[in-house]
Formats: sequence, C-alpha cells, structure tokens
Amino acid sequence: MTAVGSRGPLTGKQIMVTRARSQVQELVDKIEHLGGEAYAFPLLKMIPPADNTRLDEAIAELSSYEWVIFTSVNGVRFFLDRMQQLEVGLQAFAGRIAAVGPKTAQALTSHGLEVAVIPSDYVAEGLLASLHEQLRPGQRVLLPRADIARKALPAELQERGLAVTEVDVYHTVIDASLAPEAAKELQQGRIDVILFTSSSTVTHFIQAMSPYATPGWLDQVRIACIGPITADTARQNGLVVDVVASEYTVDGLLEALLENLGGN
Repeated sequence: MTAVGSRGPLTGKQIMVTRARSQVQELVDKIEHLGGEAYAFPLLKMIPPADNTRLDEAIAELSSYEWVIFTSVNGVRFFLDRMQQLEVGLQAFAGRIAAVGPKTAQALTSHGLEVAVIPSDYVAEGLLASLHEQLRPGQRVLLPRADIARKALPAELQERGLAVTEVDVYHTVIDASLAPEAAKELQQGRIDVILFTSSSTVTHFIQAMSPYATPGWLDQVRIACIGPITADTARQNGLVVDVVASEYTVDGLLEALLENLGGN
C-alpha cells in the first residue's frame, strides 16, 4: 500500500482489530499508515498442545511424506519451533512443501525452505485447485494445523486417495481479558468498523461480548471480513456484514474497506 501521509483515507475512523495478540500489530500499523485509529482487541492466544506425542511422531517421520502442507503462519512457526526443540534439522523435509498463501510461504522461505505451490486463492479450496495435477493416490501428506482448523482440506485429500496425517501444532484459546473495555468503546459509539480476519475471531468475539451485547448495539458499526468463509460465520452469529474482501489477505481486507467507505 502506498504512503498516504497523516491525513489518509481512514482519517477520522476508529477501527477495532480482533486478531490474535501475536498478529495484531501488523494490521494496527497498516490502519495507522492509512490515517485511521486502530483499537486493538486481541481475542485469541496460540499455545502449544498439551500433548506433543502425535506431532513428535510426525516430525520423526517427516522424510517419509511426499507433501507437507501449511495453512497458516502460526502453523509454520509452531512446527519449526518444535523441530528445533527436538533437534531435527530442516533437511528432514524430503518431499514438497505447499503453503496456503504468500504470508505462509514467506514464513517458510525465511528459513530457507522451498515452497513448491502457493495458490492464487488463499483458502483450502484454492490450494486443492493448484495441487490438482500434482497429487497422486497413495501419496503421504502431512498437515500441521490448528486444533480448530477447517476439515475441508483433509477430507478432500482423503477422497482423492491420499494418505493424510493431521497433527495439531498449536491450540487457539480465547483471550477475553479486554472485553469490558472493548464493550464500552462499542456501546459509546467510538468504533466505526470491526475487522474480522478469521472465523475463529468472529466466534470468540461473540463469546467474549455476550455479557455486554444489547439489541442494536452494532447497528452503526461496519463489519468487515477477510473472506466469504469468515463472513458466513459472522452472518450465522447474527452480524450484518458490510465488507467482504475479494483477496483473502490483510491488504485485501483494507482495500475492500476503503472501497466501501468511499461509496458511503
């Protein structure tokens, strides 16, 4: 995104950011760069699994997998951290690596790993389309993921005859410590937009805010979602979605928001 100075297209807008605590700063910085005021309301914490048995077994057998597919930056971080703790070198990656989007790919290449496939649509379905010609029945596939990850990808891979191993590399838990303060900001009309970057941020927002929600309390707030899956989750939870990004990235979300604000 180009520099816009102190009076950018988001000037005068206060935007609530509901990402995980470890990821919130990137989006805050981009909002402020566009002249807006970011209100960070981190709702998620990522923690290692209580039991690493299956993850450790997968790492021990890493060289036997034809594909390792990463669907998030956090998946990369926790997986490589565990490899380091077990003193397993990156040369154990003997097969090909696929990443669901450019940020995930960047997290891998920054460690010197080569990414064979990055889809144009940064969701599981886009990854399947990109992998279509390269997948063969019987191939072993490792999916290091969150405990709450969608099941579409492993189900489709298994349907195509691949041997899929899913392992939890991190758990996502709610962090509602800032909920009373965030509720006050919303109730007093100081938030113009809420940004949701995943379905889990939506469900955790609803859960954290349930003690404070009142009829119509979000009527004057725009709801912006990073993609259609997140938007569907928001609607299922009774939210009116105003903005859905067509490119499922943080930059795509902000571009869609700017377009929406420009038309109103």
